[in-house]
Parts: sequence; C-alpha cells; structure tokens
Amino acid sequence: MRQPRRLWILTNEYHPYIIGGLGTAVTSLTEAYVRSGVHTTVLSLSSNSSISIVKSGRLYIVRFPTRAPYYSMKTQQFNPAAIERWIKHQGFQKPNGIHIHSLQFANLSEYYKSKYQIPIIYTSHSLVTREKGPLSKKKQIRIDQQALLFKKTSKITIPSRSELYKLKKLYPFVAGKASVVSHGVVLHKSQTRLSRRHLLYVGRLVPLKGIEPLLKAISKLKQDGNKVWLDLIGTGSKRYVHQLKALARKLGISSEVRWFGFRSQSQVQKMYATYGAVVMPSSEESFGLVALEALASGIPLVSTRAGGLADFVNSSVAQTIPRADGTAIAASIKAMWSNKKLTDKRVAAGRRLAAHYQWPQAANRYKHLFRQLQGSNTSDKRGSIDHAH
Repeated sequence: MRQPRRLWILTNEYHPYIIGGLGTAVTSLTEAYVRSGVHTTVLSLSSNSSISIVKSGRLYIVRFPTRAPYYSMKTQQFNPAAIERWIKHQGFQKPNGIHIHSLQFANLSEYYKSKYQIPIIYTSHSLVTREKGPLSKKKQIRIDQQALLFKKTSKITIPSRSELYKLKKLYPFVAGKASVVSHGVVLHKSQTRLSRRHLLYVGRLVPLKGIEPLLKAISKLKQDGNKVWLDLIGTGSKRYVHQLKALARKLGISSEVRWFGFRSQSQVQKMYATYGAVVMPSSEESFGLVALEALASGIPLVSTRAGGLADFVNSSVAQTIPRADGTAIAASIKAMWSNKKLTDKRVAAGRRLAAHYQWPQAANRYKHLFRQLQGSNTSDKRGSIDHAH
C-alpha cells in the first residue's frame, strides 16, 4: 500500500511564527514529510490581512488572514467554503490525507473529511479542559471544538503516555482510535560551552512551567555562596512577566537573571550547546520537547518528571527534580554540579537516548497511520494518486 502522496498540515503555528513546542514540532515534522517525498501543503495563519504563499520544492506554505471571509472571530474557526473556493481557484488538488494540529482548523478538516472522505489525523498537543485558569466563554468554545474533533477525526495521536491516559479518562470514546506518537529532535554537535553555573530555561512564561520556584532556587543557591546565572528564553503575558521580574528583584537576583524574550527556533538550537545546563522545573508537560532538545545537544539536564517528561527523563540521563519547589530545584542543581563524573555519564546517555527520537521516525509512524486509514477507506482504493499539487 502506497504512502500518502499529498498531505495538508493544518496549524496555527509554523516557522518562523512559533510560540512554543507545537510550532517547533509541526515545522520539524513537516520538513521530515517533505524530505521523505510527500508533497506537503501547510495551511496556517497570516500575520497581516492578505493571503501569502511560499513554495519550496515539494512544500507549499499558505497563510490565511484571521478575518472574513476566511475566518470567523465568533466561532474562532476558519471558514471551509471560502478556503475551498480559494484553493480551487489556485488549482490546488485535494490532499489524500490531512494532519491537523490546531483547533481553528477543526471545521475545515471535518468539511473535507465528510465531503471527500479524506482521512484525518489530529495530533492533540494539549487538552484544553485541563488548562489552568477560569472557564471563559472563549475557553468553553475551545473545549467544545476539541471534544468534537476527538469525535469526528479518523485517528488521534498524543505525544506521551501520560497525555494518552488523561485523554482516555476525559473522553473514553477515543480508546479505539488514539495512540502515542512521540515528538522527535535534531541531534547537534557539542560546542565549547559556558561553565555549568550558567543555566538556561526555555519555554513559555506561564505558572505551570515552574519559573517562580526556579527563581527561588537561584536565590537560595546565591545565599549559600554559589556563583550562578540563569537566562530565560520565552514569552508570556505582560502581567505575568512583570510579576516574575518583580519576584527576581525582591529575591535580590536581578544581576544573576537575564530575560531574553522570544528567540527563533534556529537561534535556540544554537544556544543550547553553549550553556552549562538546561533546567526544566515544570509541574505539567504534555511532552517536554525542550528537555529532549537539551539531551540531543549534549548538555546536562536538570528536570522534573511531570507528565510526558516521565517517558524519557530519568536518573540515567538527567538530574531529576523530585518536586517543583525552590528547595528541591536548588538541591538538584547543586547535585548536578557536585557529581561531575555522574553528570558527564548522564550527558553521554542522554545523547544516545535522543538519537532514538528523530523526526524521520515520527513521520514514518504517521505515514503508516495514513496508509492504514486509506486501506480502510474504499474511496481511496480506486486509483493511483499523482505527484502534483
């Protein structure tokens, strides 16, 4: 049975407009699809009011503006009819598989599935109903959209076992069509790096990521007479970032902490290998791509085993943090410094482990799932699929 020749990727994040792990994962996976011979069209958001198209070999990136007629602010959904009209006018052929990553495209994927019997795989990067914060009208819309997508989609993939467990508990009806497909990583050569006293945090600046206890840990290490520096890469709400910076001032660590804000994925990849260690103090993670990227970069990792991190973070490859509080984080960082031989051993083991998580393998898993779905779909058995867009 042949692999899918034409895929659509539906995502609100794609290089260079990446907010977090979703955008990094989708971009890397798409590149792996393209390298393996699949003609791939990414449908994403435009940062301005016009449609933009970028073509590069077998890859098309089409960005639609979030305004009428293509998008409805009320439903927070792209409009299938308007997008189909534009796509037909441009001469794009229908895909024989759709891989959706973002809820804003739920109606579009369902439209193509029901109208043309195109198999859909939905990768759930996080469960909206488990997101912290008040239940706003906007959040309720997203919860309803995700539940509908779980019902209607052909296959659901989740990046970790802990997320799959939570998904089945919340939505028991998905049991027969949900499975784990791990994210991948790009292996990097080690470079000359800073001292292990120079720590790096990468990720969104949100409460679940454990940044407040991390700042308290830096304060505790400083008070104990240790030289320590922390750089933070990532963005969050203005209010929360202001709160974090105020905490750093209050703790007397402003000169030890630098706030880098947003950096592109390619910049981050280069930066990893120059730092002394990556710290990941999360209390919740659906996968934990940053931790895997740290291992792939040959850099010491100090991390919790929250959520999806438990799939690959253990004491063989990292200094584990038993709980996300300041004292425990400080003790774990100190242990990473003290046990130099053990830390070096973990770095080598981490590189070997990361080599098993690469994007081409993830792309192959997805192509296998699409082949299964096409095999069970008689409309896809009628003839061969050509290579053109």
